[in-house]
Amino acid sequence: MAGGIPIEVSGLTKRFGPVTAVEDLSFTVQPGRVTGFLGPNGAGKTTTLRVLLGLERPTGGSATFDGTAYAALERPLETVGAALEADFHPGRTAKNHLAVYATAAGIPRARVAQVLDQVGIAEFADRRVGGFSLGMRQRLSLAYTLLGDPGVLVLDEPINGLDPEGIKWIRVFLRTLAAEGRTVLVSSHLLSEVQQSVDDVVIIAKGRLVKTGTLTSLELDAAPRTVVDSPDRAALRAALEAAGLSASEGRQGFIVDEPDPGRVGHAAFVGGVEVSSLHRLKSGLEDSFLSLVEGASDAGTAAPHPGTTGEGGDR
Repeated sequence: MAGGIPIEVSGLTKRFGPVTAVEDLSFTVQPGRVTGFLGPNGAGKTTTLRVLLGLERPTGGSATFDGTAYAALERPLETVGAALEADFHPGRTAKNHLAVYATAAGIPRARVAQVLDQVGIAEFADRRVGGFSLGMRQRLSLAYTLLGDPGVLVLDEPINGLDPEGIKWIRVFLRTLAAEGRTVLVSSHLLSEVQQSVDDVVIIAKGRLVKTGTLTSLELDAAPRTVVDSPDRAALRAALEAAGLSASEGRQGFIVDEPDPGRVGHAAFVGGVEVSSLHRLKSGLEDSFLSLVEGASDAGTAAPHPGTTGEGGDR
């Protein structure tokens, strides 16, 4: 296995005509960790990955592997394994599909059987790819990325199309790859898909960076609030309003825009209101993620890659 090296994106800008898809984007992906590259459809993720893999030229800035552009890597498949736009000939078998790439890259043919076994589809090696389900195609794409036993993996929406068993498998698999010292970058437009797999997150929206850090730091960004309830909700509402506390009523009581339960409890005490429950509520990771990407609405507009539209466009 080639050693894991950092992915470095520095001041990356990519424009398609008058439209800016990615603007002044900078982040680093470290070896030994799984990093989630997150953002809604149209955020600029695929454009960024295409520049990283030499499929697009940047308008400005750079995207490299420890300072080296993909096109300058001496043995690219043995340094970087990437699954971006899977292209399968339906008449080829899984084994033959991988053998073509192995031969072209000077990789021993023995690796074909090894990677098919590694991703759990060895029994389908002689089956034509045209009959594969979407989930099996995803596994075949992953097998391709592993052909050269690279130290860096760049995977675009790898969980898409997998059944629950496959999702559980790939989560464990990604962590195993990172534990071996590899650099693993996984893109997704849904945090819920990857939150059990990733250590770090890079979140972009409308082509701009909105958050980078550990998954834990994303959770800490969620604004804490307080939940309070009383047998007399009308009196409790009046007490909260008298204290200048903004609140909305839910099934478990009032959700108060105040992180300190003590202040909420004091407001109820001053109003002479009996309290039946009082505790801090912390928004979930998904809420924090959504608030970040929605808060980037004043940023530049991202563009789909030419020739693509809608959900199939630049993600």
